[in-house]
Amino acid sequence: GRRTLKDLRERMSFISQLATRFPGMAPAANGVLKPSKSLEAAGQDIMVQRFSYWYRYLTTYGDTIAKAKTHFPVVKDKIMTPAELTYRELAVGSVCGLQIYGAFTVGEMLGRKSIIGYDQGKKAHH
Repeated sequence: GRRTLKDLRERMSFISQLATRFPGMAPAANGVLKPSKSLEAAGQDIMVQRFSYWYRYLTTYGDTIAKAKTHFPVVKDKIMTPAELTYRELAVGSVCGLQIYGAFTVGEMLGRKSIIGYDQGKKAHH
């Protein structure tokens, strides 16, 4: 339906409350409540930020791989001597494992386009 002035006030009130509860969000909330630039200019800024993100992501990929290579021997040693793991290391490893399993599961669901099982199609009668 149509948005009313009351709806707008309620949304603005919510944004103000959000900024009060989470001070880190205050600059973003102020930008919404009192925009300093047009919507087109904000869109242009977003495009610049996206380009900057992807440029930096792609150009620093080699550094990421180099850092991973230096960390690999440490991880390998931890795996080879599990009795020496601390509870903290075990907890971090478990959380990482669950995240990887969750990403795999979501990928499977997306791949088969179903949350439960695979599409079997029509069963052939013999």
